[in-house]
Parts: sequence; structure tokens; C-alpha cells
Amino acid sequence: MKRLLLIAALAVQGIGVMAQTKAVRVESPIVTEKDFVWYVGQKEAWEAETKKNPQNETAWLNYYHAAHYMGWWGSNTDSIVRQVITDMKQAIPDSYTYNFCAYRAVVSGHSKGETDGDKYAEAALAKLPDEMQFFDYDQWVCYLAMKGYEARMAQIAKRYFESGIYSEAVLRYSYNELAGMEEGCIYIANGDAAIIPKWLIQEGMGLHKDKIVVCASFLAVKEYREWLFRRLNVTLPTLKEPTSAEDYDNNEHALLQAIIDKYGSKVYFSTTTPSETMEPWKQNLYNEGLLLKYSKKPYDNLAVKRRNVEERYMLEYLLVSFRPEWTAGQRLSANYAVLLADLLPYYAKHDRKRYDWLMKLLVSGVTNTSLEEERKQDILQQLVTK
Repeated sequence: MKRLLLIAALAVQGIGVMAQTKAVRVESPIVTEKDFVWYVGQKEAWEAETKKNPQNETAWLNYYHAAHYMGWWGSNTDSIVRQVITDMKQAIPDSYTYNFCAYRAVVSGHSKGETDGDKYAEAALAKLPDEMQFFDYDQWVCYLAMKGYEARMAQIAKRYFESGIYSEAVLRYSYNELAGMEEGCIYIANGDAAIIPKWLIQEGMGLHKDKIVVCASFLAVKEYREWLFRRLNVTLPTLKEPTSAEDYDNNEHALLQAIIDKYGSKVYFSTTTPSETMEPWKQNLYNEGLLLKYSKKPYDNLAVKRRNVEERYMLEYLLVSFRPEWTAGQRLSANYAVLLADLLPYYAKHDRKRYDWLMKLLVSGVTNTSLEEERKQDILQQLVTK
């Protein structure tokens, strides 16, 4: 009985701690990864702040983000997010923050029955604040790109780059991906950390603008695929009106096939692209380092991979990290070891100096991250066994 009472007392104390969680800024898991319990605590903490001051846009924004990211752990949070949006509309209906969150809720599938997010997007873009966060920039460059608004997207991407808030490690990884490509080629990938930094490099730095960046998931959007196929001068294939996930996948593959049919070996996929996206062409994809190149004929892709490592990639940044990095940036830095480890046996046999140089870089790229120690050792073991 005493033990049961003690457990009950501890449970009550735990509830009290949860209720007293300090409200801190909620960031994307791409920037800082937290667990489900942390997001639940922040949802409650920021909800309390909105009740203290219903006009506090910062509180509403963090309240929304906490509710949204709770869903990343498999929990169905649609009703929670919808309630946040409903309450926000009552408190700050004409604000940038409300329109920002309302648009995001529509495109994330949280707004039951509502599909027209453009009205919220354009209302928010008309009220852009002077200072924006990671969330703002990410959302608006993607929205403008999906709609085919190339000039407007370029302006936001340039502003995003110049803000200095984007991860340096993610930008450098993206730069190396682009540097490994031949001129006038096509880069295909999915995911914010794969696509967005390419636009920042192109529009903010003015580099690699000859490459066309394709977001595979955006192909489901009519305006995007029409803009893209005009840009590529490729005839759009006839697509089936999608009624299932399989239909969407089949349409995506048909669109990518049309691009490959015209451009062939000018097409590259990021190694971070989901395998199901690349499935139809897996027998014709050759690893050249950070990218997979499409080719009908086999060729010495390892020679190209060595060229990229020796002449094109800028890898010295892996040796030292001067500031805390995004979760995505750390994982990409560790990814070099996974992708380039197969070069070590060649260098061990033919160029010991190059072997030592590359090994030092790859080890640093793993050990300088805050990945779990077990994961670090798993990756480092790949370097030993290659």
C-alpha cells in the first residue's frame, strides 16, 4: 500500500511539472529534434500564454507549431490543430500569423474539408514581417515554387539566404551535390533539406543556376508540373485522376519518366530521395558520390566519384564545427561517411596520403555531430570494414 501511495504521489508531482513547463520557441525537427512529450508540454505551455494575452502572435505561432509537430510521432493531431486554428481565428483573424498557420494547416491536411489554402497564403504574403523565421521562409519559397511563381520565389530565396539563419552545414552539403553535377542537368529530390538550400545557393549566391531543381512531391500540384514542363520543354504525359496513394505514385513515375526520356544521363537523383520514388530506374542509377546519375549504359562511376571528392567537393568544413548545427545538417555531415566509404579501399591501395585525408574528414563528419553514440559507432564501423 505504501508503495502504491508513493507511485501516486510521484505521478501527481509529474503532472505538476508538466503543467509548469516553461514556454520556449518551438522549432522544426529539421532544426532541433525533440520527442513527443516535449511537444505536448510546449503545446500546453503556449496555450496558457494565448489565454493570458489573446493578441500575442508569438504565443499563437508556437502553440500551433507544437500541436503540428506532435503529429510527427504518429499521433493523430488533426482535431487539436483544427481547434488551435479556430481559436486563433477568433483572436487574431486579420494577422499574418493566423493566415500563415491557416495555410499551413490546409497543406498539411489538418483542415477538414478545406482545400483552398491560396487565399491564406496570399493574405499572409501581403503582410510579410520585416523579420522572419526559418518556418516563414521555408513555407513561402515552397508555396511560390509550387505555384510556378518563379520570380517571386527567387526574391524570397535571396532574402532567405541573406538573412544568415539557414544551416551552413546543409548549404555546404547542397553545394557539393550541385558541384558534382555536369552543366545544364536536372536534380531530383524530395524533402525541405534537399530542395530549399539549392534555391538559396542559386538565388542567394548566383551559383549553379544552370541546374534545374525538381521537387518530386510537388509534381502532384498542377501549377508546378505545368511550369516545370514548360521550363524543360517536355510534353506533359496524360495522367490518371488520382483516387489513391498508388495513383499519385504512378503519376509521379510517369512524369519523371517523361523527363528521363528526354534528358537521359542529364538526370540526377539525390541519395536522400525516397527509394520508392526511384524504384522504376534503380537498375540504371550509378552512385557518383552524393548523387545517383541515370545512365542506360554502365560506366566507371567510381572514377567520377573520385574526381568529385578530389576536385569538386569542398569537404574541409567537416573537420571543425564552430556553432551548433541543425539536426538535418549533422545527419548530412555524417552521411558523407556512408556514401564515400567505398573509396577508402582504392586509396589505401593506390594513394595512402589521400586515404589518410579522406578518412580524417569522414571520421570528423561523424564525431563532430550530436548523434547518439551507438549510431556514430555504427557509421564509423563502415569505414573500418570497407
